[in-house]
Amino acid sequence: MLDTIANLAVGVGRGTTELYKVPLALAAALLALCWGVLSPIRRRQALATLAILGCFNYARWGTETLFGRVDTYDLVHYYLNSKYFEELGYFDLYPAVILVDHENGGPRFLEPPVYLAQDASGHHLAPIAHALARGAEVKQTAFTPERWAAFAHDTLVLQREITGFDRDKKLWSEMIQDHGFNGTTAWTAVAEPIAARVPVSAIKWLGFIDLALLAGAVGLVGWAYGLDAALWTTLFLVVTYSTRWPTITWAFLRYDWIAALIAATALLRRGWHLPAGLLAGWSAASRMFPALWMWGPFAKGVSLLASLRVERPLLVLGGACLLGVALAEGAAVARFGTEPIVTHFENMEDHNSAGQLSSRRIGLALALTHSGSLEPKLLTPERRDAIAEQAPLRYTLAALWLAAVGWALRNRRDDEAFGFGFAPFFLLTTASYYYYVARATLAVVHAGDLERFRNRVLLALLFGLEAFSNGAETAYPGYRMFLVGGLAWGLTAYALLLGGWLAVEAWRDRPDAPSPRSATRPQRAKRPKQPKPA
Repeated sequence: MLDTIANLAVGVGRGTTELYKVPLALAAALLALCWGVLSPIRRRQALATLAILGCFNYARWGTETLFGRVDTYDLVHYYLNSKYFEELGYFDLYPAVILVDHENGGPRFLEPPVYLAQDASGHHLAPIAHALARGAEVKQTAFTPERWAAFAHDTLVLQREITGFDRDKKLWSEMIQDHGFNGTTAWTAVAEPIAARVPVSAIKWLGFIDLALLAGAVGLVGWAYGLDAALWTTLFLVVTYSTRWPTITWAFLRYDWIAALIAATALLRRGWHLPAGLLAGWSAASRMFPALWMWGPFAKGVSLLASLRVERPLLVLGGACLLGVALAEGAAVARFGTEPIVTHFENMEDHNSAGQLSSRRIGLALALTHSGSLEPKLLTPERRDAIAEQAPLRYTLAALWLAAVGWALRNRRDDEAFGFGFAPFFLLTTASYYYYVARATLAVVHAGDLERFRNRVLLALLFGLEAFSNGAETAYPGYRMFLVGGLAWGLTAYALLLGGWLAVEAWRDRPDAPSPRSATRPQRAKRPKQPKPA
């Protein structure tokens, strides 16, 4: 009996849940397509059932996933580096943790001959001896003895006492060849005081911040769009491939930015442009790329301005967004100065170059270079070269799409213009797959108006892509580039469908367009009235 209870608590593995996500996502796609022919009570029952099953599946059918485990790999970066940011900065996390490991009887786990070093010149592989020398220098010049003792304690707890690295013996080796700590300075200014006040022994509590933020954002969706939209958003968050890592409640402030974008979308639907802009500004300062969600409102405002119309709510939204960025960056400068902000910007420039791309990145660049074959797990040097060479073509195509859809957005609601911000993010960047949870804003605006055939089809396509992603991960785990390339193809198709639909709607709704009756049934000329016979 006790063994049965223990098994229920532990649940199943991630591979099993990803397999279950396939029928859940397919059922969601089918429900979206059939939404218009089902009765309101039947479709809500079906949707609620899928959302509940999706939540249990995401929790891996037990309690340990949400309430017991943490992701030590991620917490080394975002808890440890933010807590000791004054000493470590953006370059010295790996040298410091490698030195702590060696000073305490290490290496504890499999250690490669080289690690990924960082300095002002960018990222480059260097021998472990280089890490030990650099770590000793940082210990001597940046840390006080008390701070080093605290840092070493926290490092050893994360490495050796909390389940994670001992579960996968190669994980430590993979971590020190990753790209280090990449949190913006604005994010760090918020995260540092929180991490400083929560001891590593209570680190699990930090994971519930993301859960609370996402729950609050979904609650705002229900307030702005209705219960059905909230259920659709919840279903997307627990079915999408993009939330497979970091698992919600396992990490520290890793979903704050998408919670802010979802909440901002909902607030715009209710006409609350000021708080929506502040949230958009925080999201942009927190991760940089969410600034692209302001493209839609900006394009709409410019299109209206060309018609000599000024939309005051859009001005409020833009001003509040700039204010949100200014407040966040101001707090960062007041806490750390300007140098870390410049360092982070330069570090991300190198991190996002074609030479640093990995098989976890997605974007139009990956679609244009994908042949459709079962490509290997890792991104080849030839593929990186091809991505670099097709940059002019990619940016030209993206500019044409942005210009056409920007014009088409002038008669769309502000929340739609904002929520469609994922499209320029996909077209212009090559971000890691876990940032593609940003598609949640698309799910919100589509699910908020399923009376439109366009929204039913596009929402179904989003869930269909989740079925493909989880299915490809399950069936072809050694061919991640097939998954990434196929998903990039699907999102390209989504962008084309969305752009085409919006353009047709904009053309149909133009002021000089004929009325639906005159457009579909031409009026017959009236016959002259004949005089009655005498």
